[in-house]
Amino acid sequence: MRKRYLEYYLNPELILKFDLDDLFYYAKHKIMKRGGHLFVADYGMQVNILNRYGIKNYGVAGRDYRFVNGDPTDFRYENIEILNSYHGVSPLLKGNRTLYKAFIHLNGNYVIGTYKTAEEAAIAYNKAIDILRQKGVTKNFTPNYLENIPASSYADIYVRLSISERIENYRPT
Repeated sequence: MRKRYLEYYLNPELILKFDLDDLFYYAKHKIMKRGGHLFVADYGMQVNILNRYGIKNYGVAGRDYRFVNGDPTDFRYENIEILNSYHGVSPLLKGNRTLYKAFIHLNGNYVIGTYKTAEEAAIAYNKAIDILRQKGVTKNFTPNYLENIPASSYADIYVRLSISERIENYRPT
């Protein structure tokens, strides 16, 4: 324990830093590493330690989250910045501005479209899910939940957004 954080010694070469609030959690959960991924066993499941920060299991450093001080062993809440919290959305740099690409995985990635905001891309992803379900696709997609957009605004955006013809014309095999 340090004055403002705790150190977790995974091995003599790998020392992880956590907030003091995480002390009781990591006192009961042993951190393990396999293939470069850090996880704990929780109720018989392997849970990525980044899940505690709202980062998806398949999150990519630099695209979906980043370590503010550049230290990938520093897991203090103030050091982790979430860059993308939506399923099927990734930022796309176009010159000096950022656009957001929405994509969905159906036997490969299908691009849904490119949008001005991450919220629009997340709504487009949800719309693509609805279209695919109407076409008989039974894959269990996780929809995005946008808590900061009122229902009426969500509905307006949902109707206005265009979706790729590849999604509109998709036929399940």
